[in-house]
This record gives sequence, structure tokens and C-alpha cells, in this order.
Amino acid sequence: MYRVAVNGRLIGRLFDIVIIFMSFHLTYFLMNHVLNREIFSFTSTHYYETYLVVVGCWVLSTFMIGEYPVRRLNGFARELTIVLRVNIVALLAFAFVSYILKLSLSRSFLAVSFIDITILMLFVRLVIRFLLGFVRAKGRDTKIQLLIGSTSATYAYLDHMEANPQLGLRVLGYLGEEKHKLPVPYLGPISGLRMVLSTHSIDGVVLALPISHPSFEQVIRECELQGVQVELMLDGISSRIAHSTLIQGAGAPRLVMDQTPHTPEGLVFKRMTDFFVSLLAVIMMSPLMLGIMIAIKLDDGGPIFFSQLRSGRCGKPFKMHKFRSMRVDAEALKAQLLHLNEMGGPVFKIKNDPRVTRVGRFLRKTSLDELPQFLDVLVGNMSLVGPRPPLPSEVSQYDAHHRRRLSVKPGITCLWQISGRNEIDFDEWVDLDLRYIDNWTYFLDLKILLQTVPAVLRKKGAS
Repeated sequence: MYRVAVNGRLIGRLFDIVIIFMSFHLTYFLMNHVLNREIFSFTSTHYYETYLVVVGCWVLSTFMIGEYPVRRLNGFARELTIVLRVNIVALLAFAFVSYILKLSLSRSFLAVSFIDITILMLFVRLVIRFLLGFVRAKGRDTKIQLLIGSTSATYAYLDHMEANPQLGLRVLGYLGEEKHKLPVPYLGPISGLRMVLSTHSIDGVVLALPISHPSFEQVIRECELQGVQVELMLDGISSRIAHSTLIQGAGAPRLVMDQTPHTPEGLVFKRMTDFFVSLLAVIMMSPLMLGIMIAIKLDDGGPIFFSQLRSGRCGKPFKMHKFRSMRVDAEALKAQLLHLNEMGGPVFKIKNDPRVTRVGRFLRKTSLDELPQFLDVLVGNMSLVGPRPPLPSEVSQYDAHHRRRLSVKPGITCLWQISGRNEIDFDEWVDLDLRYIDNWTYFLDLKILLQTVPAVLRKKGAS
């Protein structure tokens, strides 16, 4: 099984690399045909520069984050997500490399190439999935499984196997302490596992027992002894294993059960996006930031930046930076204005805060005071998308469920930012942050980033 999986990944990666090389030439000739002229000369330096950067970025992305899951156990939606992720990272890498090297590469060529590669990768995966499904439905390349235990999930599992013969999974029968009305043969009690594994050719065991069952560890040990793969059917409280990570070290292996949906791969991908986008933002907006610095200095002669201690992931303190939009003595005046607070909960907000300077009022209305936070994202203290970082004094007043906002890295923007900001009370603000944490996907981050721009331009809830 391991060798098949390794070979499948190797073949899948080779297919993708061939597609990347083919797609470049396909895009080149397609655009020449549509435009009725050469987009750039076949023998020119421009051609070879584009070729090297496009192919290099896409191949690198394939090796860095490309995954090739077992199709028998994963749906096409998983492959779709992987293909989009690989191509988006390659696109970001292309933009970064071309900007750093100052290459004048065709944006239209890049857009068409992105579409071509994505479509071809998905098409090849669909064809492979169809061919494998056809062969397996005919009874070839099947995997024989043994079921141990009986729960409500067992019936659903067997129904799915029967309805999807293209998966090539066949259940020999089941072992249990007593006979149930399962639509597969009863092979006896769990104590007979060794005999069944010895007398039948079995590719894998599906374990449908609670973790607390006295035979749970015994089954796993017996399968390990005979070199048989085990699948744990998660049910009830054991489903938390789905969001866990097995780690080694400190004298004993442990299973870490995370309370957020961020996978290690997802966090790496999110961090890569944070780094490249924030770096590009700092470079491209540096003239604007310089102008803001001059305006703040000319306004009252005070400091340009406002640095404040905030609570990051797991409550770890860090210094967040903004362009100063308030008077130098703003913190000292806060105690005198507490009775004017318009927000519920431990958050302090005033619509027409008298401490805000003339330049600061404009910066806040346009959210330009937040630009230095791209530097906080660049160094890793913040993310582009995540709950806004609270003050330690606010965290000290949190209820227990409020603290889950600290389970992920804070961000520049989040659902609160695109939903009205200061027009939303604290409890609704927390609900939005928890909804983001519980339903996180990379594409949710992209959606929030795209919606942040019009939200900032509308200036809704800004003060």
C-alpha cells in the first residue's frame, strides 16, 4: 500500500510538471492565434525570461505544497482545493519574482497561462479518477477490508461502499461481540481477529470501536503485528482526532488535539501569503507612507508612529504599530473619557473622540493609519486576516469564551472589519471572530481580503 501511494504521488507530480511545460507553449500559440500576431518573439530574451519565471514558479509551487491524496479515500473536491492552492501560490511567487527582478512580463499571458494550467491539471485528475473508477467498478484493483465493531456510522459506511463501486472497496465481513443486522457476513467475536487475518487476504481493517473499548488497543496491536493497515472510524468524542497532530519527543509520543481548523499545511500556506503580500504592500505603498509621515510631523511635531502593547496568539504580548492619529497625551486623557464609551464589553470606542488630531481623523476615516501593520505581518506578529488584536487590559476582562479569539494569530482585517466595524457591539464582534475561527479556510481569507477594499472605501463604521 505504501509503495502504491509513493508511486501514485511520483506519477502525479510528473504529470503536473509535464502539464506546466505543455501549458506554456499552449498559451503562447493560443494567444498568438487570437491576437493574430506574436505576443513576443519566439527567439527573444523576453520569451526565455517569461518561460523560466513561469515554469520555475509553477514547478517550485508543485514541489513545495503539491499534494497527491489517495483517490480511493478522497473526493474530487480535495483535489480541486489542492490545484487552486498550487496555482495561486505560483501566481503570487511569479508576481513577487517579476517585481523584484523588474521583468516586464505580459500580464495577459500570465492570466491565460494560469487558467490553462489550472484547467489542464483538473482535467487530467478527472480523467485519471474516471479511468480508475471504471476499472475498479469492474472488479479490478479492489481492496478487501475487515470491519470490527458496529455503530450507527458503520451502516452509513457500508451503504456508501455499496453505492460507490468505483471506489474499489469490498468488505469481507465484520467481527463483533455479538451479531448485528449488518448487510455483510458475521465472522465471529473480536478475539478471533488473528485467525481471520491469517486465513484471509485483507488489505485493511476498519475499526469502529470506541476508544474506551477494552479491545481497541488489542486490535491495533494485532494489525501492527501482521502488517495490516488500520482505519479508525471516528464517532462521538473520538472525532476530535480529526483535528489532531501526532508528535514525537519528550520521552513519549502524544496526540495534540487542536481546537481550531488550521492544519499545519494551511498555516504554512497562510504565512507564505502573509509574507509575500505584506512585502509587496510595503514596497508599493512606501511613497504614500512617506507622505503620511511628513503630514503627521507637520501637524503637531509629535512622534510619527504609535506603538502599543497588544495581545497576540494565546495572549502573547507584542507591539503593534500604527500611524499616530491621536494627541501625544491620548492615553493619559482616556480615564477622563471612560463615561463616553459607546461600546459594550471591555472595548473603548468613541465616535467623535476629542483626542484625535486633524490628520488623524482623515487617516482613521480612510484606515490609512493601519498601514504600518503590514510590517507587523511581515515579521510574523500578525496576519493579514484574523481577529483584531486586543489590549491586555481588555483581555483581563474577557469571559472564558471570549478568550478563544486568542487561539489564532491576530490580523489587520476580519469579518468585523467588513461588517460595520464600530457600528457592531462587542458580543456580535466576538461572534464574528469565533465564526471565522471555526470555519477558517484559505478561500475565506481571500474573500475577506477582497471585501475589505470596498468596505474601507465606503468608510462604514470608521471613526
